[in-house]
Amino acid sequence: MRMRSSSPQRHDRRPTRSSSCLVSKKPRGRSRVSSWPPATVRSRKQDLHDLAEMLQTIDPKSSELRVALSRYTVVRATGYVEAVRDDVADLFVTRVALDLVSNRLRSGLRSGQGVRPQQLIDFVQSFHRDWAAELTDFLDDDSGSRNRRSDLGALVNARRKIAHGDGDTVGPTDALRWATTAQEVGGWLIRRFDPGRDFYSRVSSSP
Repeated sequence: MRMRSSSPQRHDRRPTRSSSCLVSKKPRGRSRVSSWPPATVRSRKQDLHDLAEMLQTIDPKSSELRVALSRYTVVRATGYVEAVRDDVADLFVTRVALDLVSNRLRSGLRSGQGVRPQQLIDFVQSFHRDWAAELTDFLDDDSGSRNRRSDLGALVNARRKIAHGDGDTVGPTDALRWATTAQEVGGWLIRRFDPGRDFYSRVSSSP
């Protein structure tokens, strides 16, 4: 009696590469960040605010002190914009990009680039051209009593003169106006680089 031989069923299941190896192991992207802006940025903002208040309340008879504090305010206001730009861009890249990409991008940050209006626009454009157009509109907005582009350019020029031993003509009125502009520009950068928001929607132009 011939026995019917049944060939065993073949289950050809080839191992597949897990998709988990293609993505970041830690949560990134557009998840809401628990604390933004970070503490370092909040501290810088408060320091500049306190300095401006001190300049406002100084005795007008203390002319030499007023000039010295005005010059110091100019230096700090320019440094505030530089530091905020570097801090928020660094943290943005760290939180939204894969480690491999993040490390490469961060190597190009904090390179000592200035904060003249066009330099800031070029910097933002390196992330997205729409962001650059948005910043241009923000700087050129003439709806208020000040033009941010002019103020920011004047602030950077004044800081350069002070660094070269000049800038004695800087007074409290200019220093306070430029410090306000620096805070507004810093505020725009903070909102724009918030990793918890929609990257492609415009940020509020309100300071």
